[in-house]
Amino acid sequence: MTDTSTRPARAAATRWDRSALQTSAELLLGLSFAATMAFGGYAAATGHLAVFAQGAGVVFLVTLTCVLVSWFRAVEREERADHRATAPVVPASASVPLTTAAIAAVDAEYRR
Repeated sequence: MTDTSTRPARAAATRWDRSALQTSAELLLGLSFAATMAFGGYAAATGHLAVFAQGAGVVFLVTLTCVLVSWFRAVEREERADHRATAPVVPASASVPLTTAAIAAVDAEYRR
């Protein structure tokens, strides 16, 4: 059994190492949401600026999609790196086909 009282179970996260493009996309996500709500509320109350509300809504949805894809890819990369660090190495002389070895590795991961 591993003592985790003095050290974390996982390595320190490096989530703050973001590119300027990713940071800008996340800021645009928040700003476009605020603009959508503001223009939408004003359009509902007065009947003006409906086109701006629709445009801001489209920008919000596109930005949301990009940011979510970016987040999921980052998590996937981290999981792959963790898996590579802990995965057993199959010798090249093994007679087991690669697909069976991959299934066995997944099975061993779930049984762990």
